[in-house]
Amino acid sequence: MTNNKPPEFTLDPQFPYYLHPSDAPGAIITTLKFDGKNFELWEKAVITALTAKNKAAFINGIIPKPDIATGVRPIEVNAWVIVNSMVTSWILHVIDLKLHASIAYAESAQSIWVNINKRYVIPNVPKVHQLKSDIASCKQGTLNVVEFFSKLMGLWNELDNYVKRPSCKCEAAE
Repeated sequence: MTNNKPPEFTLDPQFPYYLHPSDAPGAIITTLKFDGKNFELWEKAVITALTAKNKAAFINGIIPKPDIATGVRPIEVNAWVIVNSMVTSWILHVIDLKLHASIAYAESAQSIWVNINKRYVIPNVPKVHQLKSDIASCKQGTLNVVEFFSKLMGLWNELDNYVKRPSCKCEAAE
């Protein structure tokens, strides 16, 4: 006699559906709140926090909502709904209230993420020019070496975030 019972659905701590007991809907995943002007820095902070919690796949589309019609068990769909709701809550808690109306009714954390990206990921030529000017005119002045270096590195890192350089994948680059 064979056992036709499907394998047990378990939540291993390495599994993206796993929620730690300290994970709560009101948890603040980053102290940086998105206000409509600081998208690049906020995006980096949120992605870092969600990656640390093994939940980035819920915003980048790697883990879409499972469909019962494809044979996925209801318990797995329910697990996705629970984690998606948690990630959605985390994202909403690090966005300024004045921006909530445009995203609060999205059906998934991914749709919120896509919505925000469509509006705020835009080539910002004036910002790139301003950063290049700030770097060119950056002077130590009364700053000590560590403060000056931090200021300059901050400008370079911000510029790097705006200017995406293509990476070479040819054999010569290895």
